Amino acid sequence: MTRKKRGMTYIPYDYEKAFNQQIETLHEYFIEQMLKLRFKAVYACKEVRSGEQLEIEIYPEFSKLSDIPEGARLKKDNSKAQKSLNDKNARKYVNRLIEHNFTDRDIWITLTYGKGQEPADMDEAIKNMQNYIRRINYQRKKRGLTNAKYVYVTEFSPEEKIRWHHHLVMDGMLDMDLVEKTWKKGHRNETRRLEKDEYGLTGLANYITKEPRGKKRWNSSTNLKQFRVRKIHSKKDQSGKYKKMESYVKGMVKDRSYLEWQMKEWFPKYVFTESQVYYNDFNGMFYIRARMRKRREIP
Repeated sequence: MTRKKRGMTYIPYDYEKAFNQQIETLHEYFIEQMLKLRFKAVYACKEVRSGEQLEIEIYPEFSKLSDIPEGARLKKDNSKAQKSLNDKNARKYVNRLIEHNFTDRDIWITLTYGKGQEPADMDEAIKNMQNYIRRINYQRKKRGLTNAKYVYVTEFSPEEKIRWHHHLVMDGMLDMDLVEKTWKKGHRNETRRLEKDEYGLTGLANYITKEPRGKKRWNSSTNLKQFRVRKIHSKKDQSGKYKKMESYVKGMVKDRSYLEWQMKEWFPKYVFTESQVYYNDFNGMFYIRARMRKRREIP
């Protein structure tokens, strides 16, 4: 979808694909030259809050298709590029759902198939999981519990020893042994408690949504909370005045310590964890990513 701001229409594109070279590989002289180009673009800042995690993405928006690097353009006849972006956005969406809805009290289970019980295709595999979830909710209802909160990913890898399997993240209100026994298609399953680290559940989410060698499909319950996304084009400086995002980019590109300081200044309730700065030599523009975690209050 396009976005209009003050009469301007910005063209959607795969900005992560456009900016795939890290700034550390570029000499300071060339960074200075790129910053002087003053290519016509408006920088946007996307803030994504999911659970304790805050992701910040700063990237340029363009009004002309010709200003966007070739590989990142999304044209009507460019179905391969659009599918790639859709898959990437789907993985991000699942990761953020997991981060926003689950904690250390919840569980992660890998469900596999016994010999002769493998599904014939993805539709049958999804049907198996739907039946499993129905049995889980039946067990919960017997114990006075509400329906399960869950996200599951079904994967088919024809070259692997275990060709079909499901990764399921679910709230931990039901006994883990019962969760395993309710699966009727195999016995080599593994259930464990979720464990957050400094990046929350990002490592787990990345693992279960990684790019497959074969096919992958994800589903979730309807009782999950949605993470929050906000896109803006200006932020307050220390004096309280709003400045366009592009006015901050130069300092962030030239000095990573300034980037970290600015993130802490903007989001004092969060702890800075990491950042990356990328560029492309097509138009001399930059893409900045940062990740933060909510500061935990000491009791």
